[in-house]
Amino acid sequence: MPLTLRKLSNIAEDIVIKLTDVTHGNLNNRDKANILGELIQHKGFVTKLKDNETKTVTKVFRNINEIDVEYNDNMNVAKTLNRLGYNVFMLPKLLNSKSPDFILKKGNNIYLYELKTIYGKNSLNHRLEKASLQSDRIILNIVGNVDSRYVADTIKDFYLQNRHIKAIKVLLGGKPIDVRYGHVQNRKFVDLFMRWWAR
Repeated sequence: MPLTLRKLSNIAEDIVIKLTDVTHGNLNNRDKANILGELIQHKGFVTKLKDNETKTVTKVFRNINEIDVEYNDNMNVAKTLNRLGYNVFMLPKLLNSKSPDFILKKGNNIYLYELKTIYGKNSLNHRLEKASLQSDRIILNIVGNVDSRYVADTIKDFYLQNRHIKAIKVLLGGKPIDVRYGHVQNRKFVDLFMRWWAR
């Protein structure tokens, strides 16, 4: 039986409710992974991208509007993530919902991530704050001209003030920089980050 728009809308609402439980509930990591594992099996997802080298895919939920402002940014980042070995599942959006953008799966690891594209330094702190309301794992796609020291300082301050954040993945020209809480506790974090940025 084909999925009608009404059914897709109801399914999307159910998915967003489950994602809210994963993001804001008191579930352990195994329960979160089980819910995410069930969600990515849903027939509402259709394959949009395949990376033949890494054998990864990007699947997009059928009710996502391809003319949406964020769609192209999300697909460009998904392509990069596929090249990095992640299967990407682009999640449905609902009006007034704060659901994350992606479920990422690599090997046995499966997590929710919110994507924010950074065009300039003025948006970085604000975008991090918004992302933290949607997921405890954040992807920052840097496309504008932003100073590496400023990014490092902002990420460090943000992490230290938001202990619930688990991971920040910075994408710079398709190159990943993974930042964990333990990194920002290092006195030399800013210098380390600048070195990672320059590689």
